[in-house]
Amino acid sequence: MPYCVICGVELQAGAKECPLCRTEVVLPPGFDPQVADPGPQRWDVVESAFDKRIWIQVVSVLMAIPALISVVFNVVFGEGLTWSPYVVASLATVWVWCVSPFLYRRNIVPLWIATDALALLGLLYVVSVLPPASDWVVPLAVPITLCLTALVLVIVMLARGRVLRKLQLMAAALIAVSVLCVVIEASVDRYLMGSVRLQWSLLVAVTCTPLAVVAALLQRHRAVVDSMKFWLRM
Repeated sequence: MPYCVICGVELQAGAKECPLCRTEVVLPPGFDPQVADPGPQRWDVVESAFDKRIWIQVVSVLMAIPALISVVFNVVFGEGLTWSPYVVASLATVWVWCVSPFLYRRNIVPLWIATDALALLGLLYVVSVLPPASDWVVPLAVPITLCLTALVLVIVMLARGRVLRKLQLMAAALIAVSVLCVVIEASVDRYLMGSVRLQWSLLVAVTCTPLAVVAALLQRHRAVVDSMKFWLRM
């Protein structure tokens, strides 16, 4: 399909002018919008120059050096391992986040997102068992982390599969923020008070839900979106 050279609106077959900016449509000689463009019948495969092994090795060295330095300083100038385990656990988590997409032969999105979530839970568990130890991992960290992981996985899969368009993805992200806030407040209330009394998370949901609905409706009406693009370019 042809597009307007001024505002970029997709034109209908046989259109004489752009329906938005009224620019005259001038097609090249012999152009037939009804005939699909066959395009190239063969594509050359370009091999990526990115080396996963080198990336993993570089990240490992970058994470190992400050971890080792923190342990040595903590032992030499402190009273044993007091604060360095926090640094080591944090760097280990960052290492997993940096290399998890490249640990497997195929880039399986659910697998590396789950790996990142497990690494985050591991970091939170280490923080909870270090002095002063506490028992907030299961009632707080687990439900919030699992909810965040599930929401991120859904958004990423929808984006990769092109199931939703740009404004629809924005709407899905707003709904995800609302759900995450509700889970956070519910988990905190249950941990601190033993009961759930939702307050501020409902305000977030009430604010985000109408915005999500508006974004989804705008995406369904292409003319409105194209009009917004045209006026933003002026």
